Amino acid sequence: MTARAVMRKRLQESSVGWLWLRMLAVVWVMGFAILASAELKSLPTPAATGSLAPTWTPLSDGRAALSWLERVDRGHAFRFAIFDGESFGPVREVAQGEGWFANWADKPGLFELENGAWLAHWLVKSGPATYAYDVVMAVSKDQGRTWSAPFSPHDDGTQTEHGFVSYFPFGPDRAGAVWLDGRETAGGDHGHDGHAHHHHGNGAMTLRTAVVDAAGLVSEPVLLDERVCDCCQTASAVTDSGPVVIYRGRSADEIRDIRIVRRLADGWTEPVKIHADGWRIQACPVNGPALIARGEELIAAWFTLGADNVPRVELVRSQDAGASFKHLATLGSERALGRVDLAWWQDGFVVSWLDQVDGAARLQLARFDEDGSMQDQRELTALDAGRVSGFPKLVNLSDQRLLVAWTEPGAEGTQVRVAEIVAEP
Repeated sequence: MTARAVMRKRLQESSVGWLWLRMLAVVWVMGFAILASAELKSLPTPAATGSLAPTWTPLSDGRAALSWLERVDRGHAFRFAIFDGESFGPVREVAQGEGWFANWADKPGLFELENGAWLAHWLVKSGPATYAYDVVMAVSKDQGRTWSAPFSPHDDGTQTEHGFVSYFPFGPDRAGAVWLDGRETAGGDHGHDGHAHHHHGNGAMTLRTAVVDAAGLVSEPVLLDERVCDCCQTASAVTDSGPVVIYRGRSADEIRDIRIVRRLADGWTEPVKIHADGWRIQACPVNGPALIARGEELIAAWFTLGADNVPRVELVRSQDAGASFKHLATLGSERALGRVDLAWWQDGFVVSWLDQVDGAARLQLARFDEDGSMQDQRELTALDAGRVSGFPKLVNLSDQRLLVAWTEPGAEGTQVRVAEIVAEP
């Protein structure tokens, strides 16, 4: 007889035991039903009509900044507003201009350094080719009220694609910036339409990183991977052992599985596949991974069709800072659209993704406990199945509150929407 069975038998031998069993059952059911009973509350959006590409930036003081692109009379503006737990503050502007690359998948973003300074990045066209654009950055030392002159983390000067930026902290006044870099593809064209893109340049899309400090100085450029998928998001984080980056690789025979690189004491590791999906595709799926880190623990999620051509979201966990991974779950099997995100929440974490049901997209949310076991899942809302809905993004506001943002179509233009998930205490 197992230890659990022995305990159950002993509890059953008394009325007190029966009472404890019933109480344990109630607690288990209550814990399992956190998402099912949570209220999904729409919040007034600070973004105007014509807004798109929302993303969240958690701030060290417990607030969260929502940033987005917005169409203006002449081009686009990159704007943000801070949510303090009750409402959004005033809308502020990072920059605006003509000739920007405004895209549903390659978003601008903000990042807070440990010393309180902010980094911002957006994308500006560098030439006539459709996907010729540069990453442009600026620094703010007063939480976005004023910004430095713009600069770029790359200096190759090619009119090729540079984008899909992610960040990791790198000391009190520096951050690592990671991006896809097309300098080796000069002469070709590639893009985000899900079709094959034939590069007529000298090489493939690369993955690169550099360190950016609070004064806007760029240093320590490194080539992380010389052949990667052309237009899937990168995801970066830092563990107690150092920074890690995950992204979609691209083998010589077009296998596009998720890889990881780690920065250890002696430098960056060689790329390693974190899960053998075996997905061969002659085009970029525009569907990158998500990553969160805490201590030595990493959680990663991504979309794949795998070798069997079945759409799904895969979820893995590492407890040794990315040296090895354990598979946790397969989600949305046979109907997943991907576009994943992750956030720590409650005693574990949540993962979001889109499923396609009856021709419409459904935003799904699943909660996992600290052991990596799924406790609850629910559908949050129906969305447009096309590109207009973009990549819904999550941020943890507290153990009881989770924020989500996405883009919706409208008669007068796209609109960023925001909702709050409130769990009963």
